Amino acid sequence: MTTDESTSAAPSEDSGSGRHPGMVRVKVRRRRRRRRRLIVVGVLLVVVLVLVALALMARTLVSAKHEAQAAQQDLTSAKAALSADHFGQARAYVKEARAHVDQARSDSGGLSGDVWSVIPVAGGAVDDERYLVDALDQTTSVAELGVQIYPIVSGRSAELMHGQRIDLKLLQDVADRTSAIGPHIDQALADLDQVKGSTPIVGTSVKNAKATALSYLAPLQETYRDNAPIISSLPALVGADGPRTYLLAMLNPAEQRYSGGGALSFTTLRFRDGVASFGASVNVDDILARGDQQVWAPVVGNTFHRQPALRVTSATFSPWWSVSGEELIRGYQKAFPGTRYDGVIGIDLQGLASLFRITGPIDLPSFGQITADNLVQTLGGSYGNFDSVEQRHRLNDELVPAFRQKLFEGGKMSEKVKSLAASAKGRHFVTYFRGPLIRHRFARVGLSGDLSPTFYDYIGVFSQNLNGSKTDYWQHRTVDSTVHLKDDGSARVHLHITVRNEAPPYTLPVPDPKAGYTTRYLLTRIGVFMPRNATFGDAEVNGKTYGAKLHLPTVTGVRNRKYVEGTMMLNSGQSSTMDVTYAVKNAAEVVSPSSLIYHLDVDPQDLVVPENLRVHVVWPTGFHAGGDLPDGWKATATGATYTGVVADKASWAIPLAKG
Repeated sequence: MTTDESTSAAPSEDSGSGRHPGMVRVKVRRRRRRRRRLIVVGVLLVVVLVLVALALMARTLVSAKHEAQAAQQDLTSAKAALSADHFGQARAYVKEARAHVDQARSDSGGLSGDVWSVIPVAGGAVDDERYLVDALDQTTSVAELGVQIYPIVSGRSAELMHGQRIDLKLLQDVADRTSAIGPHIDQALADLDQVKGSTPIVGTSVKNAKATALSYLAPLQETYRDNAPIISSLPALVGADGPRTYLLAMLNPAEQRYSGGGALSFTTLRFRDGVASFGASVNVDDILARGDQQVWAPVVGNTFHRQPALRVTSATFSPWWSVSGEELIRGYQKAFPGTRYDGVIGIDLQGLASLFRITGPIDLPSFGQITADNLVQTLGGSYGNFDSVEQRHRLNDELVPAFRQKLFEGGKMSEKVKSLAASAKGRHFVTYFRGPLIRHRFARVGLSGDLSPTFYDYIGVFSQNLNGSKTDYWQHRTVDSTVHLKDDGSARVHLHITVRNEAPPYTLPVPDPKAGYTTRYLLTRIGVFMPRNATFGDAEVNGKTYGAKLHLPTVTGVRNRKYVEGTMMLNSGQSSTMDVTYAVKNAAEVVSPSSLIYHLDVDPQDLVVPENLRVHVVWPTGFHAGGDLPDGWKATATGATYTGVVADKASWAIPLAKG
C-alpha cells in the first residue's frame, strides 16, 4: 500500500497535474495559438468595422463634393439669368446654390470629416475640401447680395430711376449691400489661400478647383476694390448730403484739344435730393457775348495756360483733365458768375453715340432722326451742310435734351454705366471732381481723363486745333516708334508722326478763309508727351530741324510729363511729318542681370479716325521674349513689333530673358 502510494505520488511532484510534462507543454502552446487567433480575428473585425465606418463616412465627403459642384452650376446659371434680366430665375438658382452649399458644409464639417482629417495623408485632402467649400460659401453670399442689387440698377424694370429722379433710399441700399460684398470676397480668397493640393492622387484635381475659383475671384476682388468706393460715393454725388452742381460739357472731336474734343457746348446739371435738373444750353457765341476773352487764376504749374486772358474754349488745352477740368470751371465762372460747380462731366460725340446704341435713335425737331450710326457725322462732319450758324446752334440746343433723355430714361442704367466706362477707355467720357477723395476714386477706375502715370516707356501724341476749323474730323494720324532697349532698362527712342488732312476739297464760291467752320485747312499743333525721366534729343518737321522747346508742367497731384510741340498747316489732301528722338532712363524694369520686363503704355486721343500705331522694339543683345507675346505683337529677328489702332488706352508688359 505504501509502495503503491509512493509510486503514484512521484508524478504529481514532477508535473503537478498527474500528466506527462510533454503533453502539458503542447496544450499550453495550443491555448496560446487559440488566443492569438482570437486576437487576430478581433483585430481584423475591428479593422473591417473601421473601414466600413470610414467608407460610410467617406460617402458624406463625396456627397460634399457633389453638392459643391451642384452649387457651382447653380451660380453659373444664376449669372446667365441675370444677364438676360430673368431676375426671379436668378434668385431661384442662388437659393438652390445656398441649399447645396449648406449641405456641403454639413457633409464636410461633421464627424465624418473630423475622423478623416486626422488620418495621415487623407487628412490634407479633407482640409482642402473644407476650405474649398468655405470659399464657395462666401462666393454664394456674394451672389445673394448680387441678385438683390442687380435688378435695382439694370433692366427696364429698374426702380432706381424714375425720369430724372433717383430713389436715394434704394441708391443707399445699393451702396450698403455693395459694401457688404467686400468681406465675403476677401474671406473666400483667404480660404483658397489655405488650399494646398498636396495630397497624392487627388492633389491635381484640388489644385485645378483652386485655380478655377481664383480665376473668378481675383479679378472680382480687383474690380470691387476699384468700384465699391465709387458706388459708396454716389448718394453724395447726386445730392443726398446737399445740392451738387456740375458743368456738363459736350466735346466735339472735329476741333481737337490735347485733352480731346473741344468743349463747345455746355449746360448745368444740378442734383438736389436725388432730383436732376438741367440749365439752358450754352454755345460758343453765348460765351463770346460775355467777352471775347476772360481772365482767371490759372492752375499752378499749368504750362498750357499761356497768357492771362484766354477764351473759355481754350481752357482745356492740358491733356490732364484734372487740370483742364479745373481751368474750365474757373473760366466758365468768369463768363457766367454766380454758380459754384462741384465738377465737370465731359462726353464727346462718340461717347454719346454709344449711349444711343443702347437706347435707340431719337428724333430732333430740326434735323430728323439721329442714330448711333449717323450722330458723329451729323454733328461733327457736316458743318458745310448748314445754311447758317444759327441753324448749327439749334442742333447744339437740341443735343443737351437728347443727352438728358438718353441718360435718364428707358432703364438699362447698368448698361449705360458700362457704356460710359468703355467710352472712358478711349477718352470719350471724362469726369473731374473738386473733392480730392472722390476725384481719386474715379481716377482709380480710369474715369479721370488723365494720362497714364506709368514709370516706364510711354507714347502720348495729341493735336491742338489752332484755326477754329472743324477739319480734325478728317485728321488721319500714324505714329511709328522705334525703341532700342538696353540691358540696364534704358532705351533710345525715335518717334515718327505722320498727319494727313483727308478733308474733301473746298467747293464754296468764295476763297477758302483758312479758318472757321467752312475751311478745309487744318492748322494744328502736335504735342509729343514723353516718358517720365526722358531726356529730349532733337525734333524735325517735314525732315527739317525744328527748334522745339522742351516743356515740363509742374502741377501738384499730377504725374507730369515733358513734351515738345510742332506746328503744321495742311490743306485738303496734304500731309506733314514730325520726328522726335529722346532717351528713356527706365523703359524696362530690371528684375535681375538676366531678366527684364519691357513696359509700354499708350494714351489715345478721341479722333474720329483712331490713330494708327506701329512699334518696333529691338531687344538688348542676348535677350529674347520670356514667353508668349501679348496680342497684336509679333516676334522679329531682333525683337518684336506691334501694329494696331489706338482706340483705347493700352498697356503692355513683355518679360525678357537672357540666354
